[in-house]
Amino acid sequence: MRQENNQLVVALLQTEHKRGLVWVLPKGHVELHANEKVSDAAGREVREEAGITDLSVQNQLGVTRFKFQAENAIVHKTVHYFLMTTGQKNLTPQAEEGLLDARWFPIDEAIKILAYDTDQDIVSRAKAKMLGTPLSAKRHNLPGRHQPPRQRRNLRIHL
Repeated sequence: MRQENNQLVVALLQTEHKRGLVWVLPKGHVELHANEKVSDAAGREVREEAGITDLSVQNQLGVTRFKFQAENAIVHKTVHYFLMTTGQKNLTPQAEEGLLDARWFPIDEAIKILAYDTDQDIVSRAKAKMLGTPLSAKRHNLPGRHQPPRQRRNLRIHL
C-alpha cells in the first residue's frame, strides 16, 4: 500500500484461475527449512511476486483458517495477512508463478475487483487502519470464498 495523489493505492496481481482472469493479493509460503518467520515470509513473497524492493511490513491484519479438497487430500490452510507500505511505484509480476500483471489500484476500486471476499475484507481492514476509522460491520469477519491455493502455498499477504 502507498499514497498517490492524496489517496491510498493497493498493489494487486492478475492471474489465471479456473473462472478466468482474477485480481488477487500477493501470497506465498513460509520457508520452514530456513526457520523463516511469518512476517519475513510475507515481505519476501511480496518482493518476489510484485517486484517491490522498498517494503516495510507494518502490522498483522488478521489470520484465517480453512480447508479444501485438493486432488487426493484435504488441505488445511492458515492464512496470515499483513499491512505493508512502500513508496515504490514500479511493479513487476513474477511470470514464473503465473502472474500476468501487477498494478496499483485506488483502495476502494481494489476492494471491488479483488476476486475473493476474504481479500476484500482484509483490504477493508487495512483501509480502516490506515485512515484511523472504524471497520464497517458489513464486511467484517465474513467466512467468504477462498482461493484454492497451490498446495505449497500457505500464506496470503496484504500490502
